[in-house]
Amino acid sequence: MTEGRAARPTLPPLATTTRMFARSLGWSPDQLTAAFRPAIRDDLPALLAFRQRTGWDDDAYLRWRYGLDTDGRDEPGTLWLLRDDTGVLAVIGREAQRIHHAGRTLDGQLLMDIQLRPDLEGGGGGVWLNQMMMAKADVTLAVGANAHSIGLVKRMFAALPQRSYRVLPLDSAEMLRQHGLGTFAVRVGAPVLDAGWSLVHRAAQRRSRSGIDVVEVAQVPTADIEALRAVLPPQVACVMPSPEHLQWRLFDNPRARYDLMVAYRAGVCVGYMAVRNVAADGTGKAGLHLLDWKTAAGGADAALMALLQAAVARARKERCSRVFTTVLDEQAAPLLKRLGFLGRESPSLVAGVYSAVPLPGNGGQGRWQITDLSFDSDGIY
Repeated sequence: MTEGRAARPTLPPLATTTRMFARSLGWSPDQLTAAFRPAIRDDLPALLAFRQRTGWDDDAYLRWRYGLDTDGRDEPGTLWLLRDDTGVLAVIGREAQRIHHAGRTLDGQLLMDIQLRPDLEGGGGGVWLNQMMMAKADVTLAVGANAHSIGLVKRMFAALPQRSYRVLPLDSAEMLRQHGLGTFAVRVGAPVLDAGWSLVHRAAQRRSRSGIDVVEVAQVPTADIEALRAVLPPQVACVMPSPEHLQWRLFDNPRARYDLMVAYRAGVCVGYMAVRNVAADGTGKAGLHLLDWKTAAGGADAALMALLQAAVARARKERCSRVFTTVLDEQAAPLLKRLGFLGRESPSLVAGVYSAVPLPGNGGQGRWQITDLSFDSDGIY
């Protein structure tokens, strides 16, 4: 991950994409740029009609995610839109992301929720929306993509290594059934797998006794999280929210409330991990989602292993069927493997960066840690 690409992908000039997209709308370039603005509370009915979501508390989610109740004042997220007398034409969202690397804290952002009215697709709107947002931060991240956006991400962002889905099955019988094995094979194979995973965990525990205590907390410990930021591994670029931002992200979300586990050694915070029990799957059991973690540079492996073991112990106690996450993290990969996590690749798990300053994968040295904290999946799984 230390190899650098060109500092910026080659993009058409913003003036060119502005003219193209304005032409597709029948507007002038000045009309287009003047109409692009943050959404406010009065836009909510039109936004809900435009998104046409089902099964989510979308009204509450939009108010929370994009600060519509405060018209975006001092909120971590902002939704930018274009609309005319007929309704909303296009939207793109951003969440502020403090990027920590080599002792610096950079002004970053995550782009998400990009959507164009169907008849406007193909007119250059997707490129234009991204370019307009890229000017609003030093660093812009793209994390994940669907069939409509993956080409745009690959074109506009310097590619980072692929993230991977990691899962620790805790219900071997159900895992085997999902892979098409019959009743007899499940009856024979599941106890063998369960015994194997039990041995793996006992071996990992013996190898990682470190004097680290992991406790669950009811709110973000502000002083501890600020102190942790100062001792993060300098060669790793990662998203490190402020304590206030982390509190908002973990505990105020109307779709998904997370729990926070904090690791201490001799009373000093050496890491944290955010987790959430998700809805029951086909087994009737919940899964445990690992959303995010950070660890101090000194003894980072020991701190992360303690947090992972605490998460697995919680999942077993609560009879979860699996523990899972999606991650780009070279430090975590061997520890997850040691605990028995299985890896799975997917084309949708892309990650990219567009940056005005050198960063890993974008003309700078080092590596990235990207967790599901930088993926707008709240409440989906």
